[in-house]
Amino acid sequence: MADFDGDKREQSEFNMAVSYLNRLNALFYTADNYAINMDMWGWYHACLALFRELSTEMKEKEISELNNLQIEIGALVNKQLNAQNSGGTSINHELYKALHSFEIKLRKVMKEAGLQLKAQDEASKALR
Repeated sequence: MADFDGDKREQSEFNMAVSYLNRLNALFYTADNYAINMDMWGWYHACLALFRELSTEMKEKEISELNNLQIEIGALVNKQLNAQNSGGTSINHELYKALHSFEIKLRKVMKEAGLQLKAQDEASKALR
């Protein structure tokens, strides 16, 4: 890896893997709490944070697809907030389903990237 002057940098024997997994865990926990409490705005922003964190594990096609989805969901979130500010109390089911789908896609990225369990050729060694 080169630094800004073109010289090679020393590689650390330490990395941010455990910290990264802790952040992901905390964000999924937060997203779950927002979903359970039907806080669409909070759930949306927790998913956006997860999207940013997981973007390094995604292919360009996945990033593009999820970016388009988050734009669509953002419009639904704004519509929901406007309805609530006007005294509405009902939940937009289209928004709920879209957030649910968005989070599931993020969870699949996490799983496919091997961030849930260690990758092992032999299943009996996976939890060691």
